[in-house]
Amino acid sequence: MEPTIANFGDEKLASEALARVKGQLAALLPEQLLQVNLEVQPALATALGALPEIRAFREQIVKELPAFDVVAFDSLEDYVLALSAAQATFQIATQPGDDLEPLAAEGQKLREILLAEAKVLSLRGLIDKHKLENLKGATSRMNIAQDLQALSTMLLDSWPQMQGKTQTTQDDLLKASRIGTRLTRLVGARDQGPAVVAAATDQRQRAFTLLFHTYEETRAAIGYLRRREEDLDSIAPNLYSSTGKRRASGDAEVPTGPQPPAAGTSGSSSAQQANPNLTGTQAVISPSAAAAAMSPIQNGQPTNKDPFLA
Repeated sequence: MEPTIANFGDEKLASEALARVKGQLAALLPEQLLQVNLEVQPALATALGALPEIRAFREQIVKELPAFDVVAFDSLEDYVLALSAAQATFQIATQPGDDLEPLAAEGQKLREILLAEAKVLSLRGLIDKHKLENLKGATSRMNIAQDLQALSTMLLDSWPQMQGKTQTTQDDLLKASRIGTRLTRLVGARDQGPAVVAAATDQRQRAFTLLFHTYEETRAAIGYLRRREEDLDSIAPNLYSSTGKRRASGDAEVPTGPQPPAAGTSGSSSAQQANPNLTGTQAVISPSAAAAAMSPIQNGQPTNKDPFLA
């Protein structure tokens, strides 16, 4: 009897989470998007693993930080799963090339064999030689595909007359047709490739931006509430503290956060802009602002400042 794996059936589908936040992703402006400069999968694991402890602070956040965006807080798991789905789409779109080149080479070889057979049969009067004049030649993959289809059809139509008079089999002719179809499909997919990659990259950036801002706002809130205990990182670890951080080539430093929006963007908080759930009356506090508010207490000085209150 195979062991039963419990609980996985209760997991939400990442694709459904992505569908739920599509409107919020679309609302982000291009200049608000953050560069994905960390390894996504370890960051997702960090965020999902921290969710139970993070959620335990919901009641305290609502009570003590009334301006905090609890709607985004409640959507945090959807944001994590949406990035997971977007990452999967991105990986598929950018995976190594397909079998186009070897298939084109095989198709070209089969084309030459079938063309030679067809020429012999035309000399024997079994095939109209004028039909061969319409072949495109092996100058491109699409031409190879078209010629394979034409030769396959031509020879299959003449099969009763040529059967037993050639080494070519019906299987060879069906193979030629299939290769022609496959080549056409792969060429079409290759031509669409840049657009597919661009769309997947944009979607991943949007999902990362939405998750990062919401997660960091949540960290700022919990950090404020736990300013005396100073245990924020044990509750909601920094997504960049995972072992999956990338190091750029050469001597570049390991990133400690996402690349900020490009210069010239609006002076309002990018976190507020990136999360459509935030309204103009809701304060958006960055981790640095929360840290500044906590600094006097950490240095032994009293403070009444609440960074989430106007």
